[in-house]
Amino acid sequence: MKLNFNGLIAAGFSPFKVDGTPDLDKIPPLVDKLIKEGINGFYLMGSTGEGVSVKLEQRLAITEAYFKAVNKRVPIIVNVTHSSYGASADLSRHAVQMGADALSATAPSYYGISGIDQLIYAVEKITDCQDQIPFIYYHIPGKTGLNFKMHTFLEQLDKRIPQLGGIKYTASSMDDFMLCKENYGDRYKMFFGVDELFLPALAMEADTFIGSTYNFMLPYYKNILKYYGTDNHKVALENYRNVVEIINAFLRYDGLASQKAILKMNGFDFGQPISPILPLTDNEYNYLKQNLESLHYFDHVK
Repeated sequence: MKLNFNGLIAAGFSPFKVDGTPDLDKIPPLVDKLIKEGINGFYLMGSTGEGVSVKLEQRLAITEAYFKAVNKRVPIIVNVTHSSYGASADLSRHAVQMGADALSATAPSYYGISGIDQLIYAVEKITDCQDQIPFIYYHIPGKTGLNFKMHTFLEQLDKRIPQLGGIKYTASSMDDFMLCKENYGDRYKMFFGVDELFLPALAMEADTFIGSTYNFMLPYYKNILKYYGTDNHKVALENYRNVVEIINAFLRYDGLASQKAILKMNGFDFGQPISPILPLTDNEYNYLKQNLESLHYFDHVK
């Protein structure tokens, strides 16, 4: 299935109250800000959205809140990852009913997948509940442990998964990404998902990106896209260096906890991450804020 996505897609964060229930009223203000700033879409309930950490009904409620807030202004991709194929099917049907533009998921990985054939079969099982919208396989070996080369995965597919429209490529193997794009880019859309490798991916002719930091660093990425390959190419490099420095600053701590902290610093308090992820301590929060101030981050995004 052909996909028409392009540009910068924000991986949506999930807001929680102190008791762990979704704080749905926090979603519309951030959505409105991002759309006003030029975001090109949303990717919901993935790693950033903590989809695998919440109860099914909470996952549905957060998804519905995003759909209501977006109100068809930009496309939405819904992650339906679950350890149960039946639960993934329920999530898929709900997303289709809500009007999702595409679905996405990793393969169930608790029991382990040892070969490409097993991975293909798993994706078949996830996708066989619907044939109305495209499916995007979520390649994130850092979380799943599935380190297969995606160009090999695509090579062996043949026509087994007609719903497959592309891959969300969240890995640092740029050679593999390049081969996927060069050999199969006419059939499958390659979404790049490692924010700190944004400029190298752009050099590999990536044109569609899904990232968590677009929620609070969008002006940097817009400038990279604006000036890359122009006479002012140095401006793109300067903005990319800023991106790398900021990401390095918050990756001294847990990536999700620190990014939720940065959202709070920007006036969007999405609460604490779900356990087992721990929030930043007060000292860590203050130290991170000082580091961001030293990088002139707040001046740039405001």
